[in-house]
Amino acid sequence: MNRILFSFMKKGLFPFLIFVFLIVAVSLSGCLTSLTGDSNNSTEAANASDVFEIYEPNIFVPTIQGQQKIVESGTYFVDSKSSAVRVIRLVDNQKTVSLLHDSSMFSFEAPEFTEIYFITADDFSATQEGIDLLLENPVLVSPGYELKNVKRAPVMEFKENFTGVLVYTFCPNMNSTSIVVNDGADAIQIILPDGLMTGNRIVGTASPKPDSFEEDEIGRHVLKWNNPIGAVSVNYYNEKAPLYLLISFAALAGAIILVYLRYRYQVKKLHKITELVDDETSGFRERKLN
Repeated sequence: MNRILFSFMKKGLFPFLIFVFLIVAVSLSGCLTSLTGDSNNSTEAANASDVFEIYEPNIFVPTIQGQQKIVESGTYFVDSKSSAVRVIRLVDNQKTVSLLHDSSMFSFEAPEFTEIYFITADDFSATQEGIDLLLENPVLVSPGYELKNVKRAPVMEFKENFTGVLVYTFCPNMNSTSIVVNDGADAIQIILPDGLMTGNRIVGTASPKPDSFEEDEIGRHVLKWNNPIGAVSVNYYNEKAPLYLLISFAALAGAIILVYLRYRYQVKKLHKITELVDDETSGFRERKLN
């Protein structure tokens, strides 16, 4: 065992083993493990009420320069059982709506967008009164549209301008523990389910820094960007992951100390053996020279 350890140290493999141990520790802490499970949104909705049973009707009205302002906002819910994202987008008299500006910054294709619904109300307008009316008496409609450029930058193109709420689901590639919003929404609200967290520099943070980071009435973490420039990304993790990671680091530090103490003990033991064999009175050195 000692020979193997000395060999690893001599070849410079010991730091590599420490690095591997660290990766394993982080993985066991839950920091690098993707959420697993099926999305809750697999049922086809027949009317707007059914949609709002699946998708929480939370329309984000941001505060811009101290005043609440109705803009084309988006609310993004991370599913509690999978990495699927449920989206509520407010659309105001648009012919086209971007679902993802460009995924070329990533090394994979754009995610698949599913369960697309359109909800509006009679004489709906993008005002606070219009939003209140839509939430009270939602109407599920089927405007003609075409989904284009689905591989890189999906765009929804309507036959006629649409005003209302666009609802859909998408799953990030590879079930990652992160969400990237790059659809051009004028304001963004990301809601993490109970048990998930962000903000730890080691485990995961939000970029750019959100304008507000709150906790809602049921304990979920809510991140808001009132007027984001470019893409918004959030790396999230199990809220207990920092504790597990700290325990893993402590175990790693303990293992390093034990290995070092073992190494020092073996060195001292070797020195003692050398002194016994090659002292000034043994005549060992003279016999070797002769």
